[in-house]
Amino acid sequence: MRDNSEYTLRNQKDFVKVYNKGKSRGSRYTVILYRKNNLGFSRTAFVSSKKVGNSVKRNRARRLMRESYRSFRESVNTGYDIIFVARNTINGAKEQDVQKTMLKAVKACGLVSDSHVKNK
Repeated sequence: MRDNSEYTLRNQKDFVKVYNKGKSRGSRYTVILYRKNNLGFSRTAFVSSKKVGNSVKRNRARRLMRESYRSFRESVNTGYDIIFVARNTINGAKEQDVQKTMLKAVKACGLVSDSHVKNK
């Protein structure tokens, strides 16, 4: 089941704000761009460019990132716009590997505190 659309980053102006004024952090499979949004909730987007591959590979990359994020989204601090951009290294990666690197990168950004995350 898809997430509530209220929590999905959709507007072009919001993407531009995150890209231009936000901070970023890279990991093995993804790049995370984030910015405070001054709302009571966080919004996310999952992006994969043509550098990742054909449409099948791009859609798989987005599904992998979405599912990996779902495992720790409850522990993410509220009030941020977060964009996850797939790198071409995500092709052939397993969900557990993507989840582990995404969680590590999100923690490094300061979007998650260790005390909120379950032992994984």
